[in-house]
Amino acid sequence: MKKLIKLTVLAALAALLLTGCLGLPGGDVQEPEEPKETIAPLTEPMYEDRDALYQYYNKVSIGDTLEQLTELLGEPTIEETENGQNYVWRTEDGYGVAAVFFDSGRLRAKVLYYDDLRQLGKLSNATGIDQFTHLNKNYTYEMACGLLGGRSMEIAQVAQDSSADPEVKRVFVWCNEKGDCIQVLFTGDEKLEQVTYTLADDPVSE
Repeated sequence: MKKLIKLTVLAALAALLLTGCLGLPGGDVQEPEEPKETIAPLTEPMYEDRDALYQYYNKVSIGDTLEQLTELLGEPTIEETENGQNYVWRTEDGYGVAAVFFDSGRLRAKVLYYDDLRQLGKLSNATGIDQFTHLNKNYTYEMACGLLGGRSMEIAQVAQDSSADPEVKRVFVWCNEKGDCIQVLFTGDEKLEQVTYTLADDPVSE
């Protein structure tokens, strides 16, 4: 059930899962208005095999149809949300991809399947998380990589329409093993559009 949170957000055309938000383009941080509780400790193991983690995600492309993906990956698990149906393909080891489709049957969005975003910390190993407040809408994907360090982890792609050649926005995450995660939405031309964050020592809001 935890993963439905990610899928619901995708259906809303953005995978912005975390609690903080940068007030762009100025770059000033807007703290959560009503802190409720501290972030729970990470209970899931950190991912260590990038190839295994992305083995299904990388096989799915914007423009694919449900029929094509079923032929490629097998029958999906169908999960109902208030925004419609989500389709999930998982390996026996629990790695996988989830998808949302347009009414036309074309893929609208795909999201990496995981339990807790912080599990990406070891693979990402971001070294400049504390610099994230400098991010603004003048940043490109390449510039964000230079600022945050480590390795970016793509967790979602979202098509903006059902045409044959839509703009595809992407969501990347930079995490460290401490549990800090910065999540950035980029436009199709790799311009920064929105940033969300969670810091290990910060409170979260509902």
